[in-house]
Amino acid sequence: MITVAEINDIDRIDNFRLAWRSLLGKTKGVTFAHSPEFLEQYWEHFGEGLKLRTLMVTLGNKVIGIVPLVVKPVPTKMGTMRVLTYPLDGWGAFFSQIGQNPAATMVTAMRHLRNSKRDWDLIDLRYIDQDGLDRKRTANAFKSVGFQGSQAVWQQLPLVNTQETDWTSYLSSRSTDTQQQIFSAEQSISKTGRVAFYRSQLEDPLAPGWNPRWDLWTEFEQMEFSFGNQTTIAGGSFSNSRKLAFLRDLHGPAVRAGLARIDALFINHTLVACAYGLQHAHGTDYLALGRQKNASPEVITALIAHMIQQSILDGEPSLNLSLLGPEFASIWKNQDQKSYRCSHFPVTAPRSQVLRLNRWIQQPALKPSRTELVATTKPELKLSQTPDTDSSIEITAEAPPEWHSKQASSNDDVQRRFRVVG
Repeated sequence: MITVAEINDIDRIDNFRLAWRSLLGKTKGVTFAHSPEFLEQYWEHFGEGLKLRTLMVTLGNKVIGIVPLVVKPVPTKMGTMRVLTYPLDGWGAFFSQIGQNPAATMVTAMRHLRNSKRDWDLIDLRYIDQDGLDRKRTANAFKSVGFQGSQAVWQQLPLVNTQETDWTSYLSSRSTDTQQQIFSAEQSISKTGRVAFYRSQLEDPLAPGWNPRWDLWTEFEQMEFSFGNQTTIAGGSFSNSRKLAFLRDLHGPAVRAGLARIDALFINHTLVACAYGLQHAHGTDYLALGRQKNASPEVITALIAHMIQQSILDGEPSLNLSLLGPEFASIWKNQDQKSYRCSHFPVTAPRSQVLRLNRWIQQPALKPSRTELVATTKPELKLSQTPDTDSSIEITAEAPPEWHSKQASSNDDVQRRFRVVG
């Protein structure tokens, strides 16, 4: 018989760690964000005011699936709403249930939520790979238990496909101005001294001489995280110091799992720019990109150019810069993907129904979508940034800034379409 054990205490995660890790190896599309270590650090740094609802789906005495969820108090125009969602908050592109039986896991989890006491006003599962691995399993699981399963695009994901191109072809697909910016940056920094690019390698933590590169991390967290007016660190509207503290604590378990990546640019043996990301089977999600405070912004352009060239040589599938900002990533993209949200608005929650009505009125109809390679010219390297707001539940089809527990700001009506949570 399939049953659900619900974990509401983060300290109890350790009791299921071995079973959890075993399921990770059987999960398609798995990333480090699916790991118990990520959830523990997420809870340590961002869990205040949230309720943990991690669902362990079991068959007999064996765990066959896991659905990590949290209930967040979210300020909206309708008042504070309790939203049941995934614990990702812009630290990755996609998220899902864990295990090799995704359909059964999601149906069982939704049935458990339907039959248990409701402590939420709205279910809003985001970061769903509906066009890829999910195949509408989430929406079908919602509907199988009587939930609406309303679907909408959550984020547009501008990616750099590095597997189906070479550097010459990729560079020729950039606009003339962007090509000139890349050449200018490389020439400029080469005049200042010897330039070297370093990429950390996947290493066995049990191997002799294994190095997690805390020396680079120490310098990295002192850098400036901006390019033009764009902040180049993921994680929403929290302060950079708070987000860097989260990444610092995440680095240890991530590097032990062989999934942490550090890309660094040196001039005359001095670190001038650095990018930090988490690797997975389909590429790397970059979470922070910084430069020394006395370094020219051109070092960022040069660093990314080296990152793309190295990934092409390595045969890596893709680089995801979208978590650092949509405009920043769109300059480099040659591929587009989408993530989706799936929502349920209980009939017995009137404010939730108002949100549903407004979203339905304003969202465009979903059309069949697929991953697209784009070969058009790209915009210039001139960035601007829409001011962050604290509003978390959007009543349109637009993607809002990440959720925050403070009061919504007065300008949350004005946002760009499909703004990437960063």
